[in-house]
Amino acid sequence: MIITDEKTLRMPCEDVKPEEVGELVDLLERELKHSAELGRPGIGLALSQIGIHKKLAIVRINRELQVNLANCRIDKHYDPALFVGEGCLSIPDKTIDTIRYKEIYVVDNLIFPHSFIATDLMAVAIQHELDHLAGTLMLDRAVSLPKKKSKPNDLCPCGSGAKYKRCCQSK
Repeated sequence: MIITDEKTLRMPCEDVKPEEVGELVDLLERELKHSAELGRPGIGLALSQIGIHKKLAIVRINRELQVNLANCRIDKHYDPALFVGEGCLSIPDKTIDTIRYKEIYVVDNLIFPHSFIATDLMAVAIQHELDHLAGTLMLDRAVSLPKKKSKPNDLCPCGSGAKYKRCCQSK
């Protein structure tokens, strides 16, 4: 069951052992599937969200974009941008705007040194899940958009560089 208690979610996690990973990934997969069956689909889940305080999370955007994050850290990050409407299974029925990096360099030292680059939605999801493993919630990353009324031909306040009418006006 996915935890919503903020005090429990803020507890930092310890490293996961290599021999624990397979069973724990299966557990996260089942919880993510169960949440979707209950009408609360998500793209990622951290062990801390189900009460196990070990550094392991999964991100499942589609069949081609799937990662397991065991004892990972973000080594480098580029291009901060406004991410509108970030959600969390542990904070139901709430979305917030955050600043997240468009590109991150992730290092995984669980079994052997391994690294990869994540971009766009995958980068945002990884940042979100790794925050969970550090005891940080999306609420801690909340930003407020300026209250200025945008006109259709103005640059969009989300920072995309596109005109407002072609970006967030319809949202």
